[in-house]
Amino acid sequence: MVNNLNATSKSQSVPQAPRKFYFLEYFYILLKSVSVSPQTEKIFDQFLSLKHQYRLGESKYKKLTEDSSRSISQMSRYRYTFEQVLSETTDYKLIIDINGEIILTEEGEKSIRKYEEQGSVVFNQYLFQLMEEKHQEPFRYLIETCYRANPTKSGLLIFPIYSAHRLGIERDSIKTSKDMKGYFYTLKTRLEEDIQKHLGYKISLKEKSDDLIRKLTEDGLLPREDSQLFDSAKYNVILGRGRDFWLKYFLQELYRYQISLDSFEIWAYRGKQMGLLHITEFYPDPYFNGRVAYPISVIKSVSNSESFQRFYEYSDKMKLYLHQPSLEDESNQEQFVQSLHQAYLDVRQLARTYFVSLPNVRERVCYSMKIPEYLFDKFLAHAYHNRHLRIRISLEVDKLPDETKVMYLRREPVMVDGKYRNIIAIDLV
Repeated sequence: MVNNLNATSKSQSVPQAPRKFYFLEYFYILLKSVSVSPQTEKIFDQFLSLKHQYRLGESKYKKLTEDSSRSISQMSRYRYTFEQVLSETTDYKLIIDINGEIILTEEGEKSIRKYEEQGSVVFNQYLFQLMEEKHQEPFRYLIETCYRANPTKSGLLIFPIYSAHRLGIERDSIKTSKDMKGYFYTLKTRLEEDIQKHLGYKISLKEKSDDLIRKLTEDGLLPREDSQLFDSAKYNVILGRGRDFWLKYFLQELYRYQISLDSFEIWAYRGKQMGLLHITEFYPDPYFNGRVAYPISVIKSVSNSESFQRFYEYSDKMKLYLHQPSLEDESNQEQFVQSLHQAYLDVRQLARTYFVSLPNVRERVCYSMKIPEYLFDKFLAHAYHNRHLRIRISLEVDKLPDETKVMYLRREPVMVDGKYRNIIAIDLV
């Protein structure tokens, strides 16, 4: 993304906290459920059925069979999500409660048609306007703060997460308080290196690292004497506390967000589905581990770039532009092919196999071209079927051996020709 499109900042209030979910399709399946019955329990039953049909939440990467038992705790979580979606959908006046019956409003009926006739992307971008107006412009806040936090790299944010193993330290070697402090010292050094590499400035984190160790000691997780053994059962708790400490530091002290990490993630993952920004925990890089986030939209008074489409205008006349390079433009097709091939080579070098993870390739292409995942899918399908682009693409449904475990991950599979594709191989011709 070219630097001269960096967003202009504006003094604005902190956005309201969102409900505790981020899959935007929840709104659609709630509305569809209300269209079946006005009774809350029947709506919940239908909502649960559609949740599994659309593979949302815990069912995203596994489909429960009809005889799968649902524990009390599972049903409690499902009920909580349902009530959260129900409440927020009411906030947007898409449904209304009349004497205990839940009814679709005219706007709610229109939003169902929008999803079914124009697709999920249009539906999600319609939700953007409702959320932006209701919650004090959360997406504008996210985007502008990204650009202010790292203007030299077009708003790129990093949130490093390193286990002891990722830093070359074996868990079995961490036994005493001194050993754990050694891990945190190594972590501090790596974080300083990441900040200098990705954010462009040098900073000492010694004082913050000392604060973390002091808090762990005061809370009884680390013994005061270096030679004392710590409770091995608290190993994951200690590392988890360290992870959360540094994530909060990056978000609130380095990047100056005045919202919680939980709120940031929910708004960011919603914005990802709308094509406003990208956030991922899976960017393939042997030297970095953690989350990265970056805007793929800009907020300006005017933009003359053909690749940026005007999407929304704010009350102060600033406009939100989405980065939407046209698939019809042959130069964009060529750029995609070049980026795809380079990403494939990079991931192949890391994996050392001919077939590699397609989602990993997508992460690199989305970053290099600053496009949303739904545009990547369109460009990939076009390149897959068009021989004049001088590239041969092989796509397979099978997963790589290290990806066969059932996991709940915050990234979408790649859909081509109505099938989820997981691995890719590329040859130039």
